[in-house]
This record gives sequence, structure tokens and C-alpha cells, in this order.
Amino acid sequence: MDQNIIVNESSQNLRALGRDALMGKWSMGVIGTLLFALLTTVPVIILNAIFGDGDMSSTGISSIYSLLITGPMTLGYAMFAIAIFRKRETSPAEVFYGFERFGKAFGLYIVMSIFILLWTLLLIIPGIIAVFRYSMSFYILADHPEMGIMEAINESKRMMRGNKWKFFCLNLSFLGWGILCLFTMGIGFLWLGPYMEVTIIAFYDIANGSLRSVRRIEGDVAAGERTVEDPITVYKEETKIEE
Repeated sequence: MDQNIIVNESSQNLRALGRDALMGKWSMGVIGTLLFALLTTVPVIILNAIFGDGDMSSTGISSIYSLLITGPMTLGYAMFAIAIFRKRETSPAEVFYGFERFGKAFGLYIVMSIFILLWTLLLIIPGIIAVFRYSMSFYILADHPEMGIMEAINESKRMMRGNKWKFFCLNLSFLGWGILCLFTMGIGFLWLGPYMEVTIIAFYDIANGSLRSVRRIEGDVAAGERTVEDPITVYKEETKIEE
């Protein structure tokens, strides 16, 4: 499919969708984010302390560890956030499920990193644009494990046509929260992480056509009496417009 869907929801509405999905699941989101952070950062710190020169700088061993772990963990965290947003049964352990698709997750991370690096070598701005162009790849792979690496990347490129600026603004809307989290010794990021990730899933589900905005019409339309409420984002398969 060549035509893509333009996301017109405001960042405020997208964040509201994220908060709604996290109602009653904040603790699970925090635990999942904590597991993600522990596995991706703590071993790196330990490896640098053991094999480094005492300055905690990155070592070859820690770099290899990060290279191997980032793809599967990113995929697992995406699967976890998708399950929360779509109100499926899940648990914090789902952040590790990306290892079940280790080959594709690792390959996708490598290919994306190479593409972004090549664009960045041209100029910084093209590199930043590339980050947003490929930003949906892991979510697409989470939804479609049968897809190949380049299929997921190409689908992300298609999906993000006309949506990169909206996605940039959505990420920018969390800047204030990120600054506040710095004053909590970083602990606040355990809440900000799932908030951002689930909100991104709202953006992704609108962009892929799973969600759409509809206006609910009530009253006697035939008699010319009806009330039209503000746009409400609902699951497409659950959409019901009364006439």
C-alpha cells in the first residue's frame, strides 16, 4: 500500500490516549521500564568498571554487549508498550520477548544504525530526519514478525511520510517532563518512559490505520436535530456511527 495516513491528532490528545491506556497499569509500566533500564545500562557500567581504565569510559566488551542487547530489548519494550496500549494481557517480563526474535531485532538495529550514520555523515539535519523516518520500524516488526528487516524499514518510511514533523512535535512535548525528571535523580524517568512509549503507540496505531478519529452523531438526524461531539479516537473495528 503506497498511500499513508496523516496523523492529525494533537500531541495533547495523543498524550491523553497514552495516560488512558496506563490507567491501572502504571506500576506494571514502571517495572517493565526498570527491567529495560537495568539490562541495558547496569551491565555496561559494570563491564566498564571491570575492563576500563578507571574513567568509566566505554570499553570494547561493553560496546559489544550494547550492540547485542539493544535490538532485542528495543523490540521487547515495543511489544510490551503495544500490549498495554491495546489493553492486552501482559507482564513486565514481555520486555524480554524480543530475544525470541533475536536475529531480526539485532539485524534491524544494525541496519538502522548504519543508515542513520550514513545520513548523519552528510549533515546533521538529514541524520535527524532519518531517525524519524525509521522510527516506526521496531513497532512494525513487533506487529509483523513475518516481515523482513528491509520490509519493516520501508514500511516505516512509507508510514512516516508527512508525519515526521508531527512525531517530532510529539516527542518535543515531553521535554518539560524530561527536565523535571532530572531533578528526581533520574527516578522520574521510570514513569516518563512508559508514558512516552505508550503515547508513541497511540501515534503508531493511528498512522497504521488501527485507530481513527470519528465524530459521534446523536439525536434525530432526519429531523435535523443532532449533537456533534469533539473528535474521539477509537479502534477502527469498534467504530460505530449512529445515523
